Amino acid sequence: MKRTKKIIFYTIIGLSVLGIPVFAFGIINTMVSLKYETDSPTDCISLVTGQDLCLTIQVLKGLIVTCILTVVLLAVFKKRILQ
Repeated sequence: MKRTKKIIFYTIIGLSVLGIPVFAFGIINTMVSLKYETDSPTDCISLVTGQDLCLTIQVLKGLIVTCILTVVLLAVFKKRILQ
């Protein structure tokens, strides 16, 4: 049981740490789409896909914050979780 907890613990930390740069790249990629797929800088709807690019950026920012909080909380409660 202790080994399983350890595997799950480090898997969650690993995925959270890897998620941060992946989601940051997603923000950069969406900002490029925002520049080239809209008529004006204030528009958020892509003319190519019809997707709300501003909403996508907000979701990606939220995911980055969630990943950071997950890593911090797991680091703080590491001893309690792995007992």
